[in-house]
Amino acid sequence: MTPAVLAPTAHDARQAIPRGADEESAARVPRRGRGRPPLLDGPERIEEFLAYVAAGWTVLDALGSMGLARSRTPVYTLRRQDPLFAVALADAQKKGRAARRQAQSGETQMDQHGTESSYKRRRCSCAPCRDAASRARQRRRQAAVADGTSKGSEK
Repeated sequence: MTPAVLAPTAHDARQAIPRGADEESAARVPRRGRGRPPLLDGPERIEEFLAYVAAGWTVLDALGSMGLARSRTPVYTLRRQDPLFAVALADAQKKGRAARRQAQSGETQMDQHGTESSYKRRRCSCAPCRDAASRARQRRRQAAVADGTSKGSEK
């Protein structure tokens, strides 16, 4: 037994259009469904949100700084529904990742040439990387001897 497929009728189409509106305006204006109201309800709020994300904040942190830290879901729903916002959010997140990397570069950057990390992780055996690894090993060995916790050879 196969289920019956019900096709929409003209009566259903007329009910979907609000009274006093023509079909074109009803098709252009999306109606809000169930759920929470949008968090980013205006262009100024969207620009402020994108500026936070581009500065290196996460989506949840950016919403929290705007006083909207309930959930990330409305942002991702807006991204799914609005292709322009999706492109702008992707661009802002790319800039944010670059900003976070730039902020971390002032600290010790992993795998930077001439570091112990580069010697161990990338297996770079150039003179600056070897020297950096040797200095780091010497510091650890001296610290272990000073603490009296020398446990033998190091890998």
